[in-house]
This record gives sequence, structure tokens and C-alpha cells, in this order.
Amino acid sequence: MCIFSLGMILSACSGATESGKQQKEKEEKEEIITEVWDEEGEPTTVKVLYPWREDAFEEQIVKPYKDEIPKNITLECVCEEAQLEPLQEMNAKGIVPDIIFANWGIEPLVELDMLEPVDEFVQKYDVDLEAFDQSVIASYRAMDPDGEGRLIGMPTFVDTLGLFFNKDIFDLFGVSYPDPEKPMTWAEVRDLAAKMTGERNGVQYRGLEMGEGLTSFEATVPLKEFEMNWTDPETGEVILDESPEAKQYLDYMKQIYSIPGLYDPAKEARETDKFGEKTAAMAISWPGYFRWGLGGEPEEAKMIDVAPIPVWEEGGVGPRKWAHPYVLNKYSENQDAGFQVMWAISRVDSLDPLKNPNSEFSEEHENYPIYEGKNMKAFWSYEGAMPPEQISKWDDYVDLAGSLEKLAEGNMDTNEFLRILKEESEITIKEAMNK
Repeated sequence: MCIFSLGMILSACSGATESGKQQKEKEEKEEIITEVWDEEGEPTTVKVLYPWREDAFEEQIVKPYKDEIPKNITLECVCEEAQLEPLQEMNAKGIVPDIIFANWGIEPLVELDMLEPVDEFVQKYDVDLEAFDQSVIASYRAMDPDGEGRLIGMPTFVDTLGLFFNKDIFDLFGVSYPDPEKPMTWAEVRDLAAKMTGERNGVQYRGLEMGEGLTSFEATVPLKEFEMNWTDPETGEVILDESPEAKQYLDYMKQIYSIPGLYDPAKEARETDKFGEKTAAMAISWPGYFRWGLGGEPEEAKMIDVAPIPVWEEGGVGPRKWAHPYVLNKYSENQDAGFQVMWAISRVDSLDPLKNPNSEFSEEHENYPIYEGKNMKAFWSYEGAMPPEQISKWDDYVDLAGSLEKLAEGNMDTNEFLRILKEESEITIKEAMNK
């Protein structure tokens, strides 16, 4: 018994020693050695694929980020769009940009095998991804074409939405203004829209527009508050018809279209801007609409303000947020320097837009007068919906916004609408797959 017990003790000690040794080796393997970019190092040039002209590149990229980009890095514009044909022509000429502004999406880059995930560089330079909008970062991981959750790029300025409202029309119909901080529910918006749709002083008013008109891209915003794909990421099969959330959304849109006087398919133009014409009480749009939708003159926007984007239920999340990414070119021989530029742009663009001097919404910007006194914080006060584990690239082939006119006409129920949308979309997807 003594010999057996001693053996057990020695065996346990030996096992513990071996286990500790393996754990230490594992920790050493997992240890990440980080680096700091040497701004005093050898000068280098980073070529940036940018879709606009040299003068725009100078004003929108070189100047705003010069204080964050390392001093030994010079930027050079490859002024081309990141679309398939221009990319193919550029590659044929042997032009190799180091980073790419993927404002047209990443599909052309994936097709040409130009996309280099940036996880290695994030670890190498100890980048704190928590500093960026987590809805956007999660989306970038969910966009990994291999479905492995790798980070496809670094974000630029985050696009957000809000509920614009015209105080004059609210006053005309005797309705209280929306709460500047608490989001309304979509049901509350529908009820308000019904109250403010009607004729006053010979003018026909409508209570709500979803963007420009009621069948534009912004009309899909309520659906984008659900964490879901519209298609199967692997097969491209349209799965909206199986989704209770899609039916909930379409039933809601039918209720909106059915408000008497709100929408007349026989008279409605494909894209209208009744809110810009001051005959719609509310509209869903981006913060810059104050400038490009209302003429940019403070007097024109005097009675316009904004409330938080509506949600499905009290405390619910807003739509998934988005930011056009900068992507690292797989064939760049200057990837470290390229990543430094991407990271610098992301750091600046992640600053509070109401205080960032590069933002047109800050007091220091020349466009600020149109935004002065407005409830601009509403655009950045909501949590964006998180994406599914893998975002389906085939969702882009489902023209939901373009099909809403059929629903608005009132001649079909949601099941028939989804069936037709599925059939038409799957034909388009099959064609895309066969290209």
C-alpha cells in the first residue's frame, strides 16, 4: 500500500509538472508580439484606389487624415472605381494599389481574389476594435467570403438614420412632436402618419415618407432591424417567405400603404420627395439630408428637426449600421504601410461626429449652420442590430424595395408578394451564379 501510494503521488506530481509545462508552451505559442510603426523609418508611398478625382482625393483623404497617418507615409491616388471592369483593366496594366475604398462592395474584389483579411495586422499593431461601432465590425466579420469570421477591412464614417419631422405640419394637425431621445415604435409612427394624412388649406399632406417616396430603399429599414438574411448564404435560395419577421414587416407596410390619402399608386412617381416639398410630416433618412434634401440653407430647415429611428418594440434595436470599408489588397507588397493608412482613417472617422473637426456636423465645419440647433445626437444614439453569423451576398439580388410598388397597389397579400419576389429573385441569383 505504501509503495502504491508513493507511486500515485509521484505520478500525480509528474503529471502536474507535464501539464504545467504544456500549458506554458501553449501560452508562449499564443502570445502575440505587437509592434509600433516607426514614423522615423524609411519613407514609403501607399497607393489608394479611390473612385473620384485627384482634387477630391486631396480634399477628402489627404488633408483630413494627415495628422493621423504616419509622417513617413505619402499617399498616391489610383483614381478608379472598385468595380469589376476597372479592376480588371487596372490589373492587366500591372497597377497594384495597396488599399481599396470598397464603396461598391467587396464582391468584385472577392471575384478577382484581391481581398486580404486584416486580422493579422489588427493583432500585430494592437488595434482596439472596441473603439469602433460593433454592429459594423460584426458585419465585416460576417461578410468573410469563406465564412470564417475574418475581418474584411477597416471602417470609415458610419451611416446612420433618423426620423425627420416637420414641426409646421405637426402644428397644423395639432399633434405633439416626437420625443427627442426615446425612439417611437413603428406602430406609433403608423398611428401618427394616419393622423397627419389629409387636406388642409387646399394642400394634400401625407403623414410619412420612407426616404424619397414610400417604395425606396429606406422603406426596407424596419426589416433591417431584424438579425436575418434574406437568402441562404450557401445556396442562394430566397428564404424571406419562411420568415415570420418578413411577414410582420410586410403586413406593417400594407398598413402604411392603406392609410387613406397617404399613397396613390395611380399618381405616385417612382421617387418623390414630399418631405423636401414640405407636404410630408415625417421621413426616414440620413443626417446629410438636412443639406442635400433641404437645400442646405438654414432658413429652409428652420422648422425641421429629427427624432431617433423608430424600433419595433420599446427598447428594441435600430437597423444594422454600415460603413464603407477600406480593404487591403492581397497583391500589395506594402501591406503594413497600407494597414497603417486604413487604421488612421478609421480612428478619425470613429470620433464623435458632433465634435470631430473633419465631420460636417461639427461646429468647425463650413456646412455646420444647417445643423445648428438640431437634435443631431439622435442619429448616433441607437444600438444597431447585429448581423447573422454569415451575411449572404445573394441578398443584394433580392430587389425588395423595387418590388414594394406591387404591394402598395393593394392587389396581393403578403404571401403572394413573397412568392413572386422569391421566384423573380431566384432567377436573378441563378443568372449571377452562372456568370
